Amino acid sequence: MKIANIPIKLNKFSRLIGKNALPLTFLIFILVIPQPSPLLATTSPQFIFEAPESLEPLAAHLQETNPASLQRIMDLVGLEHPGPTIRVILAPNDSPPAKDAPVWMSGYALSQASTIVLLTDRVLTYPNDSLNDVFLHEIGHILVHRAAGGHSLPRWFDEGLAMMTVRSWDFEDRARLVWAMVSGKEISLDELNVLFVQDDTSVRRAYVLAHAFTLDLLEHTQRDVPKKILAKVKEGLSFPEAFARVTFMTLSQAEENFWNRQTLWDRWIPVATSSGMVWLTITALAFWVWRKQRQRNTAIKQQWREDDWDV
Repeated sequence: MKIANIPIKLNKFSRLIGKNALPLTFLIFILVIPQPSPLLATTSPQFIFEAPESLEPLAAHLQETNPASLQRIMDLVGLEHPGPTIRVILAPNDSPPAKDAPVWMSGYALSQASTIVLLTDRVLTYPNDSLNDVFLHEIGHILVHRAAGGHSLPRWFDEGLAMMTVRSWDFEDRARLVWAMVSGKEISLDELNVLFVQDDTSVRRAYVLAHAFTLDLLEHTQRDVPKKILAKVKEGLSFPEAFARVTFMTLSQAEENFWNRQTLWDRWIPVATSSGMVWLTITALAFWVWRKQRQRNTAIKQQWREDDWDV
């Protein structure tokens, strides 16, 4: 009797397996297939922060930088892997890194050493509006350096790309570009590089011109030009040769094209028609109307006094 019951039990078991074959197969697949390791899953730059105790909350805040912002930088420069961990030093004014830096500087990158120094007590100036902006700007420098394989790049190109990682071209940039052009002569790219190591006024002019030239280059070529140039430099080409092969023009030609496009129309119309200028015009018009009305009321009251009215 027991032997006779075995086929019956096996049939029931077979029917049970058949009903649940798909879920069981999926479960086995999940358990057997190895999960990717955290190292392989890392696609954004990683950071190690060094900060005094008072600045640890700030370090924690910067550590939470949106990965999407970091990915945009990597896409711009053409990096698929971020590379080694980046060291970030938060330096107050009484620290040695801050004492050795120019007063207008709010941060800098030591690309060869994969190190960023943020001067936390400095008053922020153009082109950065927050310490987060400074952080992203300096990350841009390090990733540009890595995309170029550690080879040298002209300062204007390095800074132009770093600015593009943080800023979109807005009313302030347009106004600064107009002022940079009307307050000084046209300069070459070599002269632009020199401006970055002069006084703070020259540095701000250098930033806006570098940003403008880089944007102009992308608008009249292709958006992937920076990553292609950096890739060629990484292969061992000099920057001028890499630039010419990717853009099909020399640096001198690109420079001339940029200045030729900066006509009076190009300089002033974008500023004059921007939303910021519209509101400035409305405010100025409202003030003018208010002033004229006040002058008119004063004149009426004066007339009343002359006519012996009780005012």
